[in-house]
Amino acid sequence: MLYAKTDRLVLRSLEENELPRFAKLLDVWDVVRWLTVVPYPYTLKDAESFYRDSVLNVDPQTPEVYIVAQPNDNLLIGAVGLHEPHSPHYAEGDLEIGYWLNPVFWGQGFMTEAARCALSLGFARASTDAIVATTEPNNKASQNVLQKIGLRAMGMVPRDYKTLRGSDTIVQWHLSRNEWEARRAS
Repeated sequence: MLYAKTDRLVLRSLEENELPRFAKLLDVWDVVRWLTVVPYPYTLKDAESFYRDSVLNVDPQTPEVYIVAQPNDNLLIGAVGLHEPHSPHYAEGDLEIGYWLNPVFWGQGFMTEAARCALSLGFARASTDAIVATTEPNNKASQNVLQKIGLRAMGMVPRDYKTLRGSDTIVQWHLSRNEWEARRAS
């Protein structure tokens, strides 16, 4: 299913036949080291489990994951997720954004473009009051993306959820529906 399209990318659903590529792209330490809840090494079995839990068993109108692909060949190059926050301290109505991208495409603005599309898709859900995120303190690239799409850093806080890796302190990010709508109007 196609959810969004720009000149340089599409956001669409993950197809079962793409699971080997999905697993291969997530089995790269430079990608997964920032994804605190994704196992490493990442195997085809992990991808199959993710597909069952996060694609097959969710409403296609409000997916948890959007595949980022090139429009010319539909090739999977990354993903953007919108899901319930990992932390128990967020409010009802908050959606957490997360993302990853094949390193071949780093530094070209693809993830900023994809994350902007994901914001629009997230706020199109009537139940969404805010889009939130967390980053590792040293993940400057991800922090850059969040700033460019309008999220504000809310400060450093202790991590209050279990992860596979990462520091005990994280940076929290936030964008309310009101802030998002005001930016769109101006």
